[in-house]
Amino acid sequence: MKELIQVLGAEMKKSHRLNFHSSLIYFSLLVWPAITYVSAYYSFKPFDLGEYSPLNRFLNAENIGLFLLTGYLGYIFFWSLVQSAWQMSFERYAGTIELIFLSPVSRLGVIYGRAAADLLAGVWLFSTFAFLAAVLVGGVHLAGWWSVPLGLLILAFSAVIWGGFLNVIFLFSRDSGFLYTILDEPMLIFSGVRIPVAALPCWGKLIALVFPLTYVLEILRDLVIEGYGFTQILPSLGVLLAVLAVLFLFSSRLVILAEKHALKTGNLNLF
Repeated sequence: MKELIQVLGAEMKKSHRLNFHSSLIYFSLLVWPAITYVSAYYSFKPFDLGEYSPLNRFLNAENIGLFLLTGYLGYIFFWSLVQSAWQMSFERYAGTIELIFLSPVSRLGVIYGRAAADLLAGVWLFSTFAFLAAVLVGGVHLAGWWSVPLGLLILAFSAVIWGGFLNVIFLFSRDSGFLYTILDEPMLIFSGVRIPVAALPCWGKLIALVFPLTYVLEILRDLVIEGYGFTQILPSLGVLLAVLAVLFLFSSRLVILAEKHALKTGNLNLF
């Protein structure tokens, strides 16, 4: 555990020095997500969202602001780790990964340490904006004071597991650019960030099941919009934990296979 904490701390320092070399970086962390959220919010304005709107069956028009806010908050958490995994893939060409694999440090510690470090660095500013915006847009219904901390804990934990999985996939694949393309935009479209998953066609709902963000947003919205208690979210939480367990086990197995492959062939390209 001590070794894991040391790895986490080292990765956080490294990530901060690498990504926050200019004060403009902090500015972009707030402005870009905020503009994206505002753009999505006003894209609904030209349409009829009243009683007879097709979307009204899946989404209360009064809650659109909070619906989009929770959606983009979750998306920023997961998107920052897609970016992190893509950047980590370049370290293989720089020789950094080879040095790590030659050291006695925990492989999973490095992988999940990087995910946790980049998550903390990438979302704190937009999270602050989201809290302030939620107060302004209204519509928040909580079963208790613990609802928001619990939702954020579930969101952060899920994002780190997802980020570790992506780090493994990007690290040992030949074409990280292709993976970035198929994991970023489809997650935004099909995970319920802007449009309820229930409003998607059947094939869209099947794609949504692939992304853990789909389950996380369902739980988060149940907590802050519907006012669900802990026992009411247990079924959804159970499904999410099962998905995350599969991702963690798959990631662990891939790391072992990739290391054996590298020792045998001298090449980190597993697939």
